[in-house]
Amino acid sequence: MRLLVLSLVVVLAGCMHDTPVDQQPAPQKSNLTYGTVKSQIVKGQTTQPEVVTLLGSPNMVSKTRDGDEVWTYSKQSYNASSQSSAYGVGLIFAGMSGGKSDRSSSVSTFDLIITFDKNDVVKDYSVVSSQY
Repeated sequence: MRLLVLSLVVVLAGCMHDTPVDQQPAPQKSNLTYGTVKSQIVKGQTTQPEVVTLLGSPNMVSKTRDGDEVWTYSKQSYNASSQSSAYGVGLIFAGMSGGKSDRSSSVSTFDLIITFDKNDVVKDYSVVSSQY
């Protein structure tokens, strides 16, 4: 019994964090938006280091037949919501409910494809965005 308690204490101690929750870095909001792309990326002027500073590392890097480098950035977000309204008392256990539940969800995708010339300057870019 003592060994079990001691093992549990060791496991729990290993799971503790030194950094308080309120001091942990918050997730950063993505700069990958159509407005940012349109206002900050200029064909024939913007360089690869400037794109990295603006958007971070690409999700995928490839090359064209002509040897131009292609960077792809992708962002996907999912939004789900549900609303319930009760009719009378209702039972909320075992999957039985006296109410009505409305659920909705949506998925948004944003893809940016940037082609760089041999001097690492933006040659062209395209944006594909969808929501369903």
